[in-house]
Amino acid sequence: MKVVPSDDVLVAAASRGCPEAFGALAARYRDALLAFADRYVHDTHEAGDVAQEALLRAYQHLDSFESSGSFRPWLFTIARNASFDALRHRKRVLARAELDDDLPSPLPGPEELALRDDDARAVRDALAALPERYRAVLELYYLSGLRYREIAVALGVPLGTVKTHINRAKERLRGELEGARFERSA
Repeated sequence: MKVVPSDDVLVAAASRGCPEAFGALAARYRDALLAFADRYVHDTHEAGDVAQEALLRAYQHLDSFESSGSFRPWLFTIARNASFDALRHRKRVLARAELDDDLPSPLPGPEELALRDDDARAVRDALAALPERYRAVLELYYLSGLRYREIAVALGVPLGTVKTHINRAKERLRGELEGARFERSA
């Protein structure tokens, strides 16, 4: 039976200069980072770039990771910041594109949008309508699988705030989805 080393063991080895250890961490979290980034940037290709950037930043700043903490929320905090950086970059590109119509739009084309499922779109729209603080906790909890304490660390807020935000976010999301269902049936 193969023993899978813990994050702590891999982080310690990577900090001592073992690139294979960080490679194992990257492989462990790559898919989760891709999904996480895609929920922010809504573009599969760009999400891959964001995930790669997050892993690169984590590797470059591994010496600043506090071994008393958990690696996963630290990594997802980096990914969240990299996602925000990508969105800011996109806004700058779009602003330039308005000046120069020859630049291609980084937004998904009509073919890709047409392929998306209506229910998934309703959930995505309902999530987008939520305030950032509520959307972030729901995505970290349900889509990234972080625990309440890990979310508190990743967002830098108290544990009670995370619990409150998740409860309020669920209520608002439920209301948004029921409103969308009502509009479709009318």
